[in-house]
Amino acid sequence: MANVRRCFSNIGIFLVFACIFLASPNATKGDVLTLGTISANPLDEIRTFQPFAHYLADQLAADGITKIKVIITPGIQETIDLIQRNELDLFIDSSLTALIVNREAGSKFLLRRWKKGRGKYRSIIFATADSGIRNLNGLVGKIVAFEEPFSTSGYILPALEMLRANLSMAQVDNIRSQPKPETVGYVMANDNETQVAWLERDRIAAAAMAEKDFKALSENALKPLRAIHMTPYVPYHVIVHRSGLKPDLIKRIKHVLLSTHTSDEGRSILQNFERTTKFDDIPSDLLNEVRQYEPYLKNLNIDQ
Repeated sequence: MANVRRCFSNIGIFLVFACIFLASPNATKGDVLTLGTISANPLDEIRTFQPFAHYLADQLAADGITKIKVIITPGIQETIDLIQRNELDLFIDSSLTALIVNREAGSKFLLRRWKKGRGKYRSIIFATADSGIRNLNGLVGKIVAFEEPFSTSGYILPALEMLRANLSMAQVDNIRSQPKPETVGYVMANDNETQVAWLERDRIAAAAMAEKDFKALSENALKPLRAIHMTPYVPYHVIVHRSGLKPDLIKRIKHVLLSTHTSDEGRSILQNFERTTKFDDIPSDLLNEVRQYEPYLKNLNIDQ
């Protein structure tokens, strides 16, 4: 799936960063679970995941799990490959990234993760108030600035929303390019501040980012900004499991995660895990919002 891949800048080879954490110093027998995510900063991510992985291994010791192997991959395709080879059991990331992985690797949604205390989020597509643009159709023939190819709220979610609105999208070389009249041209700004600066200087027609970022930046923008479209809410983060895991083990993992926030030790582990407050079942309405984008994944370009 060549067009569904997240790549490191200036890296053309497959890289997987792994670190093994033992449930106890003397653990030498038993089953190994693997837990992973996608990141361009593998060392930082390993440090983030280590206490959580160790805690999970401890809680599953009675189920024969003696160690957890944390795997940080550079992109979606590498994650898909590992799951298909049964080398990655559990995967934590944004809900739409997980949707892409599930579609290709056959993995399944397990629970929602309240990362940084947030259970859901959405994206805002916006323009300057004096632009005359009032809806998505007003973007045809113009340029939109997304944040970066790896961002769910700054690219994947708003881009999928545009595709769902039957807009044709094409990446252009830079903000001075002229998109084809029947398409929405887009560029990557790489940060929210650049998106707003380009809008203020009339270099682009619109931009997209997470709702909370839009609210924060619009307060100090040099020009008034207007939201022209809001995406549906989707779960902020989720955990999925590969389809071949034993049902009894999946049930135990789910039980452990659902109860982690109920103990002092568990709450401490979650707080250090990027201020996670809890895991819970994914609300059906939010899950349905995620799944409605599945038909449009084939037209989404992430290989940039």
